[in-house]
Amino acid sequence: MIVMTTVSSGQAIGMVGVGRMGLSICARLVQQGFGVVATDVRPDARAAVVAAGGDWAGSVVQVAAHAEVVISVLPGPLEVCAICEQLPAALSSGSTWIDMSTATPAVAAEIARSAAVHHVRTLEAPVGGGPAEAREGQLLAFVGGSAEDLRAQRGVLDALTDRVLHVGAAGSGYAMKLLVNLLWFGQAIANAEVLSLAVRAGIDPETVRYAVQQSAAASRFMEQDAPALMRGENLTSFSLARCVEELSGVLNMGREHDVPLALGERVTEIYIEALKHFGDVDGELLAARRVTEQARIEFGTSGADPHSLATAPAVTPAPSV
Repeated sequence: MIVMTTVSSGQAIGMVGVGRMGLSICARLVQQGFGVVATDVRPDARAAVVAAGGDWAGSVVQVAAHAEVVISVLPGPLEVCAICEQLPAALSSGSTWIDMSTATPAVAAEIARSAAVHHVRTLEAPVGGGPAEAREGQLLAFVGGSAEDLRAQRGVLDALTDRVLHVGAAGSGYAMKLLVNLLWFGQAIANAEVLSLAVRAGIDPETVRYAVQQSAAASRFMEQDAPALMRGENLTSFSLARCVEELSGVLNMGREHDVPLALGERVTEIYIEALKHFGDVDGELLAARRVTEQARIEFGTSGADPHSLATAPAVTPAPSV
């Protein structure tokens, strides 16, 4: 028997999927005064859910029986499709399913078809940010669905995010997240090439970062993510295989809409090659790491490897005037 937590908001939230992101979202919801009942295909996730203040359910059906709003946070399109029939059928008429996974417009169509049969409202809200942002309520949500349904669930989304962007009808939220990810993956490769070439040309990589950020090529990647690459970190909150899966989803969108994605094709090839080289491990920056390795540049815990920078001049960036 599941005993629901009594909460000040008067609203119980069901959760399907409590991996790294899902568990952080679960903990945030509890912190914000929501009762949460959660499930996962991994029974051993129960202890973490209970420790976060949530209640455990043995199945998707049990979650649906205890909540009129259910959030799913699943690894990808296949996992979302696996509950497309089961979850709407178990929810009461008028309930809402919010999927915060990264999926595709085709998945949105499947969700909409099943939800309509059972009179369930749906929103897709894939997010930008990782577990740390989820715990702090600082995610960015790309929402696809009706404005009316978004207004009804704004309180839930506001508890998890600091920015909610309604980008259009069902399917557009998934599409927007994939487009953003394509740009990020492309920037990872481009910046890895720039930093590798700079080191080979004898320019200090920190000087390169500073100069780029003053130029028309300034980017959040160079500001926020390139330092991790230079420290030897690989951003291990997401797997390399999932990166390839998302890039493949973008390429499928391009083919569907007859839009050539030459750069996207090449970025995908590089990520596939990295996956073959490193294996199915966690690390969004591993494709960029592969680029630096092929350039014989080793970035480590203190920036670039000293041997790689032997000829680099010591340059202190001048303040902008």
